[in-house]
Amino acid sequence: MDDTEKIELSDGAWWTIKTMVTRGMRKAFRKAGLAGFIGGIEKGVDIDFTNQDSLRKAVLAHPEAWDLDAIDDAYLLTGSVSYSFGDKIDLAIIDGLDDKYVEPVLNRMRELYAEMAEERRQGFSGKP
Repeated sequence: MDDTEKIELSDGAWWTIKTMVTRGMRKAFRKAGLAGFIGGIEKGVDIDFTNQDSLRKAVLAHPEAWDLDAIDDAYLLTGSVSYSFGDKIDLAIIDGLDDKYVEPVLNRMRELYAEMAEERRQGFSGKP
């Protein structure tokens, strides 16, 4: 079973991505999601991670700390196998690319990875 997909982009460019989420990818996505909202909050800020209201208040009180691209970056770094933009998968290279190349890839990754994460959650919870 092939666990990659090649996305044909404009101007002859291409990008190959993983179609199956690994445990390591899931961990990176979760870490990025959490870091995306609290990663930049000062260490001295008291946050009770077991209390949703405390966590919500801390996150909302520090919008300057949000990294809204953290999950996308994790998708791109862990989900990319190869592309026509060089030998190394690197955010500095990706961030320099035109959106016409990156957005189709991210859209496909979001579709694949979010759907798989939901299926796994349902599978672990025993829901149909």
